Amino acid sequence: MRFSDLPVSERKKLAAGLRNVSNRLHKFFGNIAPLPVDVFRGDSWQMIISDPSVAFTVALFFRATLKYLLGSGKFDTRVAIGVGTVDFIPGKHVSEGDGDAFRFSGDALESMDKHVRMHFVIPDKEMERSINVVAHLVDAIAIRWTDKQALAVSGALQGLKQDEIAKLWRPPITQQNVAKHLFKAGWRQIESANQYINYNLNRLYYIITT
Repeated sequence: MRFSDLPVSERKKLAAGLRNVSNRLHKFFGNIAPLPVDVFRGDSWQMIISDPSVAFTVALFFRATLKYLLGSGKFDTRVAIGVGTVDFIPGKHVSEGDGDAFRFSGDALESMDKHVRMHFVIPDKEMERSINVVAHLVDAIAIRWTDKQALAVSGALQGLKQDEIAKLWRPPITQQNVAKHLFKAGWRQIESANQYINYNLNRLYYIITT
């Protein structure tokens, strides 16, 4: 369903959810996410990451957090990631910035298959292909997350231990239940994929900046 077709109450819920995710991103990632997520046209958003080597981690965190806050059965988001230089950002409005990163993210959104919700465009096309193979496989898992699985993954992406993740529930749940949610969410495979993508993006970032 398109954003404009949603009832007013649901549109307000989505807008509030995006702001909530933005606050949580800044709290956890700090200077890596230096500016608030820029929300426009109700359901569109853009953000800037100062360290592209954790871009996939941030994308997964954004998606998992939005899913559990709003209910995974109703809401999800597409994430188009462009890795490149930033020429300028006027004030705090990320959507008004310019540079290769902005153009690449636009290209990523346009080239994204309708059945895919996470896609990269980066300068190294060979690396781009291999990263997208992994990102699309993770996406196939993330599409099926329940809100409980998404909450468990969001906690794991913050580096929390299972007993710490258990305390994110209200009321708290057991560590054993957290382990079950992470297993069903495919966390072990997602963690390996995340490390693989971040490692390659770190190599690319080093090449771009040296």
